[in-house]
Amino acid sequence: MSVAQAVERPQPLNSSASVRGMGEEEKRRFVHRLFTNIAPRYDWFNRLASLGLDQRWRQEVVQRGGIEGGLRVLDVCAGTGDLACLCARRQGRTGLVIGVDFNAAMLARASVKQCSHGLHVDWLQGDAQALPFADDSFDRVVIGFSTRNLSDLTAGLREMVRVLRPGGKLLILETGRPSNALMRAGYLLFLFTVARAIGFVLTGRLWPFTYLARSVQGFLTPQQFIERLQTVGTGAVYVPLSNGLASLYIAVKT
Repeated sequence: MSVAQAVERPQPLNSSASVRGMGEEEKRRFVHRLFTNIAPRYDWFNRLASLGLDQRWRQEVVQRGGIEGGLRVLDVCAGTGDLACLCARRQGRTGLVIGVDFNAAMLARASVKQCSHGLHVDWLQGDAQALPFADDSFDRVVIGFSTRNLSDLTAGLREMVRVLRPGGKLLILETGRPSNALMRAGYLLFLFTVARAIGFVLTGRLWPFTYLARSVQGFLTPQQFIERLQTVGTGAVYVPLSNGLASLYIAVKT
């Protein structure tokens, strides 16, 4: 399936939910501005703030999700392309990998990364809540560290499931929620102190990393997220990574 064949739908904007007092459109603009500001240093922030574990977690997505040659894979909120590039490397030149993100600055970084590694990924600028693809277009849909940034989480999940074929897998990598209360408190303390300091040193800005820390603190618990995935037509399991520092959700479209 080519990109031209996959793009068959218009892209209407969804407008419904609000997140902790921030309206949907307001959050959309805020998140867009945030990632435009930090795009040049985003990869450095991820590596340093996760102590290098973020790439290991992405490898877990690829391995546990059964991504192999010949599949049609969509990376939603692809950002700078780490997850899409891992999928493309796993597939070689078989199958199809498409990365979608609404931020041009992040996609520009992704394109450079793809070219430097000699991989084949098609990049599209688009809205995760109005994906420009026909129903049942992909064997796998992946999203890394971005569901908490969606202005309407349920609408975004529903769109990802819509473009997934029956029996296909939605693979969601998110920040974690350690079950151990002491570890969870330490993790949040790290996010609001060390991680924010790393972000400030890299970019000269503090507010994007304050938001990112708060978005982790206020996000759904694993059980709540599993229940949300069930409401959009999937059977889902939760896999804690690195003692719960990251969360992998494997959802199969029913």
